[in-house]
Amino acid sequence: MFQWSLHSPPPLPAPDSPEMGLVERARAGDRAAFTVLFQQYNAPICRYLAHLVGNEEIGRDLAQETFIAAWRSLPGLQEGLRFSPWLYRIATNQAYAHLRRARLITWLPFADSEGGSGVRHPTVAGPEHRVSEAELLALALAEVTPKYRACLLLQVQEGFSQREIGQLLHISEKSVGICVSRGREQFRKAYLRLNPVFARTRKGGTAQ
Repeated sequence: MFQWSLHSPPPLPAPDSPEMGLVERARAGDRAAFTVLFQQYNAPICRYLAHLVGNEEIGRDLAQETFIAAWRSLPGLQEGLRFSPWLYRIATNQAYAHLRRARLITWLPFADSEGGSGVRHPTVAGPEHRVSEAELLALALAEVTPKYRACLLLQVQEGFSQREIGQLLHISEKSVGICVSRGREQFRKAYLRLNPVFARTRKGGTAQ
C-alpha cells in the first residue's frame, strides 16, 4: 500500500515548556522573545506553506507575512492558548488568501479540466523528463484540494491531532478525518499518475 513519505512531524511543546514563557514575553512586546519563536518556527512554517501553495518562494513570502501578522496580533492572543496552533491558523489563512487572490483554485482537480483555464496539469512523459522524488511529491500534493491539503499537512507533516486541526480550521473533528482521508486518496491517485514506474510496480509490472 502506498505510504505518505514527507518529513517526520516536529514534537509539540508541553504546556509548561519554556516556549510558553517566550510567548508571554512576546505578548508583552519583547522582540527578542519573538525572535526566538521566529527562529524555532520559521523553517516548518515555510515548509508547510510551500507545500500548501505549491511554491517554495511564495511559501517563504507567506511565512514572512504570517510572522508579521502574528507579531501584530500577539497582544490579543488569549492566555493559555497554545502558540503553535494559533500560528498555523494564521499561516493557513495567509495561504488561503493567496490562493483566492491568484485564482489558483481553478488549477486544482475539482475544477473543470475543459473549462479553458489555460493551466495544464504536470505530467512525467518519460526518462528525459523524470523529476526527483521530492518534486513528484510536491507535484502530487499540489493536486490535492486546498482544504484537504491543509488537513493532511497539519496531521501528517506537522503532527497536530484531528481535534487540534478542527479547532485551528474551525471545522468539526469528524470533518478533519474526512478531509485527511480524501486528501490521502487524491494524493495517492496523483502520485500514481505522475509516477507510472511506481504504478506499474504496484500492479506487478516491471520497470523499464
